[in-house]
Amino acid sequence: MKLKKVYNNNVVLAENSRNLEHIIIGRGIAFNKKIGDLIEDTKIEKLFVLQSAQTMNSFLKLMDEIPINHLELTNKLIEAAEKKLSVKFDDSVYIGLADHINYALERNKNKTDVKNALLWEIKQFYKKEFEAALESLKIIHYYENVMLSEDEAAFITLHFVNAQQNGIEMQQTILSTEIIHEIITIIRYQFKMELNEDSLNYARFVSHLKFFLRRVFANEHTTSNNLSLFKDIVLKFPEIFACVAKIVTHLEKRLKIKVHEEEKFYLILHINRIIN
Repeated sequence: MKLKKVYNNNVVLAENSRNLEHIIIGRGIAFNKKIGDLIEDTKIEKLFVLQSAQTMNSFLKLMDEIPINHLELTNKLIEAAEKKLSVKFDDSVYIGLADHINYALERNKNKTDVKNALLWEIKQFYKKEFEAALESLKIIHYYENVMLSEDEAAFITLHFVNAQQNGIEMQQTILSTEIIHEIITIIRYQFKMELNEDSLNYARFVSHLKFFLRRVFANEHTTSNNLSLFKDIVLKFPEIFACVAKIVTHLEKRLKIKVHEEEKFYLILHINRIIN
């Protein structure tokens, strides 16, 4: 790749043989270089194809504000998370995560803690991403000698979730996380019991709720051949149906939707499993 523009000693704009432009990060990558020189592959630490002028401007502003060691650290976190989760993140995650890590380290230096209101929900509903975020904390500790809190791990988790989705989906993810927590709270109060969050039935229930809410956001609803059993199951499990009625009332008011009987049927089945 040929050097096209130097932004600072560690960030350049380069062009490949097909005339496609890339932002390249590498410690000292522009040292003693002039426009038109070749960029050595061994010096490339991160390479981006930025799709819009707005993204380009945001990225370059970030480069000016964040130390190179924090950019390198962000790259290590992303590579480790991609490997652990067996995914390839959208490059846009780099901007948000680098900014967050830099800010989190500044807050830590100033002894300013920020609590994550969704910590419990994130730990429960995005377990794999949260585990990857806990690994991120270990990497940060290794390179910066700073041990950030689980609240920060939860923020990082959302960056990892976001990197696998678009902006609208991420807003829906956060809303879904809140609603699932509200549904589980209704169940706890209805039956005056704690649920086994490590059980397979609990995991299945949470997964069912995620897909149910995804259908809600897509304005879809499932069809079933089991509706003939609906009245029977309502009579068989009146207490569970009473709980489902409360959940449905809450959802219809919160989301301005209509919950169909097919969904009520499956809620009864799942709740019966997790409370027994």
